[in-house]
Amino acid sequence: MHVLALDTSTDCCSVALLKDGRTECEMHLKVRAGHAGILLKLIDRLLEIGNCPRDAIDLIAVGRGPGSFTGIRIGIATAKGLAMALGCNLKGVCSLDAIVHGALPSDMPVMPLTDARKGELFCALYSPQGKAMTSYMNLPPEKLKEHIDRETLFLGNGLGLYGDQLSTLLGPHYRPGPQTLWYPKASVIGTMARELPDDLSDVNPIYVRASDATLALKRA
Repeated sequence: MHVLALDTSTDCCSVALLKDGRTECEMHLKVRAGHAGILLKLIDRLLEIGNCPRDAIDLIAVGRGPGSFTGIRIGIATAKGLAMALGCNLKGVCSLDAIVHGALPSDMPVMPLTDARKGELFCALYSPQGKAMTSYMNLPPEKLKEHIDRETLFLGNGLGLYGDQLSTLLGPHYRPGPQTLWYPKASVIGTMARELPDDLSDVNPIYVRASDATLALKRA
């Protein structure tokens, strides 16, 4: 079984090719000007390196966010288009879940933090075994203290923005993870997708909060 997996929910574009549950090839690229111009090129290069023709792909797995609204839409639209063209299955995985599962096993609770702009973070709290203990949230950094009562492993690109503030705010409860674990990895998304049921009717973005366009429309 060949799985093509991708995530575009953050400022890192991640693509991976899995065969029978093993990662054959994986590529990560920091994005500065958006995912649209590089995603298909990266996928083509991945399949070339992995010696996998497109018609051999059985499943496409994609990160659903939360994260960059534009990035999520590009990733899901690309995954849907490829799945339709190739006639293969499509499954979606929460990108926060993928960050956490990429860091397991853990000896403490885990909280992924991704940049939500507007001075906020997308986040959720997970048990050391990776089970979600809260809903997906968007919070300003100072509100995180309400959810943390013990030493917790923090991951995600939000650490690059608010790490110093969180260290002061949370004291000994703040344990930052290494930068290599900050981003959703496509290989993890592909592995998680294999365990999901096949009868998913659609793959939709996880936005958590309304987009700027929606808020502007409501104000109008």
